[in-house]
Amino acid sequence: MGFITEIHLVHDDLPLVPTIERRSDVTFRYEYGATSGGRRLQFVSALGGDAETLERTIRADPTVSNPTRIAAFENRVIYRVDIDTDLEIVPGRCVEAGLFIFTLRSADWGWVARVYVPDRDVLSAFRARCRDHDVSFRVTQLYDSSVTDDRTDFLTAQQREILTMAYYAGYFDIPRAATQDDLAERLDITDSAVSQRLRRAISELVAATLETDCTPDRYG
Repeated sequence: MGFITEIHLVHDDLPLVPTIERRSDVTFRYEYGATSGGRRLQFVSALGGDAETLERTIRADPTVSNPTRIAAFENRVIYRVDIDTDLEIVPGRCVEAGLFIFTLRSADWGWVARVYVPDRDVLSAFRARCRDHDVSFRVTQLYDSSVTDDRTDFLTAQQREILTMAYYAGYFDIPRAATQDDLAERLDITDSAVSQRLRRAISELVAATLETDCTPDRYG
């Protein structure tokens, strides 16, 4: 049966966290990791922000090195980086125990992992591993995997709120009945924060609902 949970992980030495802290205008999405010639590699997508400025920030990040642009699309750039930190976003031993990663994305000075765990022992082992390395571990969602397959569960409560408000306010209408300024006023946040929340929410919703065999080069 198992559980599906969303966990917020924060530590300055997690891969790319120094960049995430400095570039709140960019959302990172972990694609996959690999090992080659003793090097630990990580492939990530960056959504938003200026690529040249972002790459300067990544090069100054002590947790990674050798950032290489693999592919660039209109709103997304894929990078390969060498991992220079001993900390793992999701410990390999937890994956070996049956943990499955649905998504890993940057948020609020760290990473948010949406994962499946076969039982609470694996979740407890994940938490213990994080605490042993002083990684902040906060469960934001947890539910029985047999209860629902509603794909909107890929969204956080904050993301559902901004999308719902935008929809009913007419933000997506043609012509628009509401602007980002209108949404910002209702939520008492900045226009920039509205833009970031909307972009992240739409990105997660699209990633969760597209066919799994779609590849970026098909639409590049």
